[in-house]
Amino acid sequence: MVVEVSNGTLGFDATTKAELYATAGVPDYWVIDLEGRQLLVYRDPALLPTGLGATAYRSHQVFGPDASVSPLAAPTAGIRVADLLP
Repeated sequence: MVVEVSNGTLGFDATTKAELYATAGVPDYWVIDLEGRQLLVYRDPALLPTGLGATAYRSHQVFGPDASVSPLAAPTAGIRVADLLP
């Protein structure tokens, strides 16, 4: 699992870094978007169709401050998004 804290770098974190982590096989990539007060969760890395030479996440979800999310490594541990935000 990788967790990024994005304070003005959301575009880079949600594209370039997401592709790098997907290529590395990171199964659970979270981006805490401080400006948007939300959590972006990327899961299930997979190769894109042949010829593109890239990897991406099949699952991408956005959670607001009132939501709870569980990491893949600890599915019974619910984490409130609000607790991750300043």
